[in-house]
Amino acid sequence: MDIKQSQIDSLIDDVAYLEHEAEALKYVIDSVPYDETPPGGRSISEILMFLDHAQQSYYRKVIEDAYKSVRPINLNAYIDPEETFETDEELSKDIQKLLYKLSKHRVALLNLIKNIQLIDWEREISKGRESITLYEFTSQMVRKERSTLKEIADLVLTYQKSRQVQRELESRNPES
Repeated sequence: MDIKQSQIDSLIDDVAYLEHEAEALKYVIDSVPYDETPPGGRSISEILMFLDHAQQSYYRKVIEDAYKSVRPINLNAYIDPEETFETDEELSKDIQKLLYKLSKHRVALLNLIKNIQLIDWEREISKGRESITLYEFTSQMVRKERSTLKEIADLVLTYQKSRQVQRELESRNPES
């Protein structure tokens, strides 16, 4: 696969966008019950904690190792972040601190990605018998995180809409 500079520039923009998303959440997150866990799911703060954990303990390590290693690296040597994730109860209550941490780690990842030379994006990463490039691996990370941030945005919208409906009902029926 021939990777072009325009693809890398686009990938860098996508990673920067993810950092801006985390930054933007700071302004709306306090208006929703971010520590409420829906049935069979994770609360918004847990989802954000997991994103940060996966980025730090898995994606960043793989990207750094693939970039530094002369030989292809094998993903089977890395532990899936789902297996090592633990909720930090204290951090889940301080959502602004959590978003700051996520944003700071995202900037560090962005700087790492910006420093990778075009030729190095073609380095191979294997998982079992399959093989992908460092570029494809990083693109998959971006797609997963985008999907997760969309999930958070949807939850925020749902909470805001249900609160608005509640206010409208209360304004129509002031006796209750």
